[in-house]
Amino acid sequence: MTGQSRTTQPRRRRPGGRLLATGALACAVLFSSAGCSEGGRDYAVPHDLCGVPMDQGLVSPFLPDGKKITQRFYDHGAESPRCRISVDRWLVLYISSDVITADTDPLKVNHGLVRLGNPAPAAIGDAARVADRGAMAVAGCTRGGARKRVVTLIDLALEHPEPEDTSRRRTALTQLLRAYFPKAMADLHCKKT
Repeated sequence: MTGQSRTTQPRRRRPGGRLLATGALACAVLFSSAGCSEGGRDYAVPHDLCGVPMDQGLVSPFLPDGKKITQRFYDHGAESPRCRISVDRWLVLYISSDVITADTDPLKVNHGLVRLGNPAPAAIGDAARVADRGAMAVAGCTRGGARKRVVTLIDLALEHPEPEDTSRRRTALTQLLRAYFPKAMADLHCKKT
């Protein structure tokens, strides 16, 4: 075979091979920057909820996977604390408590519970409703010698809240509100009547 010239054929690539490699690289970069490659929580579940000491096991079911959790407090006055809990800048929970007049029935005037899906009575405080994506409790109390009421609302702000199963979510909401509500009343210096 001496004296013969040999031409080499260009190496053939499989169609889409470069596209597949580029796509795989893009996915790897996207997942690592979004913190989703593991699909878990990179943050610690807080020991308090809006400044109220709380068992982490009661808070945990509502928190999605992500990198960072943030609690932001809003000042609506001493009788109306507000708090927003976000994971990776997505609002997850909105919690509000209010000291109101003794003759106001927030369960009758608050039509917002209907938007939270199928509110049903629950045995918390004097009266409560637990819905698919939120819950509210009310109880009479005395504050500064005057008869008042405290109302607390927990709103699951995500369009598709955790836990995914509605029945489990309603059970978890009931447990959370049952533990949170009396502590919220105490923080508002309103003694149960």
